[in-house]
Amino acid sequence: QGESRRLGSEHPVIVTDPGVVKAGIRDQVLQALEQSAPVWDSVEGEPRYTLVEECASFLRANQCDLVIGVGGGSSLDVAKMASALLVNEGSVADYFGVERLPKAGAPIIAIPTTAGTGSEVSPAAVFVDPRDERKVGVRSDFLLPRVAILDPMLTLSLPPSLTAATGVDALTHAIECYTAQRATILSDFFAERAITMIADNLPIAYSRGGDVEARNGMLLGSYLAGLTLSIANVGAVHALAQAMGGMFHVHHGVANALLLPHVMAFNRISCKVKYARVAELLGEPAEGLSWDEASTKAVEYVRRMTRELGIPQRLRELNIPWEALEKIAQSCMQTQTRVVTNNPRTMSLDDAREILRQAY
Repeated sequence: QGESRRLGSEHPVIVTDPGVVKAGIRDQVLQALEQSAPVWDSVEGEPRYTLVEECASFLRANQCDLVIGVGGGSSLDVAKMASALLVNEGSVADYFGVERLPKAGAPIIAIPTTAGTGSEVSPAAVFVDPRDERKVGVRSDFLLPRVAILDPMLTLSLPPSLTAATGVDALTHAIECYTAQRATILSDFFAERAITMIADNLPIAYSRGGDVEARNGMLLGSYLAGLTLSIANVGAVHALAQAMGGMFHVHHGVANALLLPHVMAFNRISCKVKYARVAELLGEPAEGLSWDEASTKAVEYVRRMTRELGIPQRLRELNIPWEALEKIAQSCMQTQTRVVTNNPRTMSLDDAREILRQAY
């Protein structure tokens, strides 16, 4: 309520999804807001960009001057982009790409209920384009929330499967950004802390969901991974996952978690020193080992961790047909160029095909 007042809001609107409503979190937010506010609760997983336009119409009808996004990455992304459409004409599709939004919309308060996407501190929002079933992003500083509220109590009801998928999504952000072509000293600083916090807290949050300290550690780890994401951006894991997610509507966190060890194995030759450091950050003893040996430990740790967290280990478990691998690889190379070129190792179409075959 204090943040709403500080931003001078008289007409806040809450944007969320049915799961958040069912968990009673919407009511907790309304109680903390201490004023009535209309709620748009139609966000869906892996949202179509047309859904954002429906949300923006609701915001306009309610004279919205503050958007409160509550939920996972989908809810936060929809809230951020719907806010932008309040003042920028046209469709979401007009703004796909980097820094194409002319103006900032209503201020945004982001309240994540998962520890994974980092959307609460990210200048990006990603949606499915229903015209060709591909995932496309809008990246603009105007999408950055004005306030991020991290409350571990709101994540206690997250089931183990989503705790795992969103948690490894955050780990993927940290590892990919740490080894990205655009990595900086600052992004490395955030990434290293994020990797350690996630490694320390994710197994506990997964196996003992009511542990508030672990849930808080995951929120902070995800937040730090989001900060490094906003600086360095991601690589081939996300490129492949987004191509797959658009076509088969695979949960983004699951896709990232499944592909992460396979892409790390592919990338390792180009970033052995940093992967050796990743092994240490993950808690793997690396003293006395060569960079080759220590970097291999990082890949093995991530593969073991995803297995222990119940993440599907093979693309075939997601009901993706073998014949679709070519289409996924082609889409990845055609639509995810900005992310592919940020990968530490150059990835060709043949490489993308081989990674997908290894993961199948």
